[in-house]
Amino acid sequence: MKKEKTSGKIVIQISIIWIFVIAIIIASLVAFFNSNIFAASDNNVEEKIQIPAIEENANAVNILETLIKNNYSNRKLINEEREIEFESITQQTDKLPNGEKKVEQKGEKGKKQVTVLQTFEDNRLISEGIIESTVTKEPIKEIIYVGTSEFLSQYGTHIGEEMYLIESGDLKEKQDENSETLAQIKRYLNVTLEDIEGNWAKIKFNDKVGYIETSKLTSESVTPKIAEKNRIATLQNSISFDMDINKVSGLTLNDYKTIFKYNSSDKNNIFSENAEIFYNMEQKYQINGIFLAAIGIHESAWGTSYLAKEKHNLFGYKAFDTDPINSAENFEGYESSIDTVAKALKNDYLTETGSFYNGTTIESVNKKYASDQEWALKVYAYVEYLYDKLG
Repeated sequence: MKKEKTSGKIVIQISIIWIFVIAIIIASLVAFFNSNIFAASDNNVEEKIQIPAIEENANAVNILETLIKNNYSNRKLINEEREIEFESITQQTDKLPNGEKKVEQKGEKGKKQVTVLQTFEDNRLISEGIIESTVTKEPIKEIIYVGTSEFLSQYGTHIGEEMYLIESGDLKEKQDENSETLAQIKRYLNVTLEDIEGNWAKIKFNDKVGYIETSKLTSESVTPKIAEKNRIATLQNSISFDMDINKVSGLTLNDYKTIFKYNSSDKNNIFSENAEIFYNMEQKYQINGIFLAAIGIHESAWGTSYLAKEKHNLFGYKAFDTDPINSAENFEGYESSIDTVAKALKNDYLTETGSFYNGTTIESVNKKYASDQEWALKVYAYVEYLYDKLG
């Protein structure tokens, strides 16, 4: 009996020792967390927490949560998504006017999932530290270009915009005056600026791309009236002996008045007084009104012929070679004469179902309209003359 009592005392003593050891371990852990995990500065809102021993444990966060709940009511562990600021990069480029900025790539914020330990004092957040952070979306850098081109700055233009020739020039295959000429570009015509390389500009003219000296170029900001000159030059450049006369010319009413004003050959002012009629016929029948007027000038010798004066017939309409005076149509006025011939040209000569259709060029009309084989060339000469009157 006495021996059994001694054994019981030994067991009790061992239990007390284990309780004491466990108490020491818990006290050490608490001291460790106080000194390493929860130490935070009021001046450091977001602090990365170092937890060497606990982070190796997959249940580290759970352990922290348990400790915080049981022992630290002034601390809180949260999981949330936060934004990552993007980086902004500035690059210089000679493709923009000097000093001009352009956002080449728009920046986007990234995202990250974080576990944060927050510390409060009197219900006020005084610090927080990131325990774990995982990037869920990488941020996209913002790229800003800053221009360095003095040429683009001087002319107030950009790559891809229109410029104009201040004088006629040759479009070269290479940046060399002796290289092959791809096209001849008349004064005031517009081109598309593709690039600037030294004293040469890479440009696009119609469907051709080549080089021209920068000294031959100008812009609307430097030459304010160049756009109107370009419009006229473009209209003049659109005509040729093979032009499609079954289309409107693109001229304005004011253009028509300018063209027929101050022609010394128009002694009776027949064409200047009927400039608006020719313009109206163009709109009504959708044909080139200058071509129509050129026929009248040629056939009536600027309105001085007998038929023009006596029958208001500017076109020799129905004036057959056997008896032109008597067979020619007699009109009440010049407007009626112009309208009748414009309608006949459209329906009979310039429409595929027309009785005299051979095509839509001046030469194709010549085949059935006049017996004179040189008629088309003579009429086209007046077309050129009238277009040149624009300026």
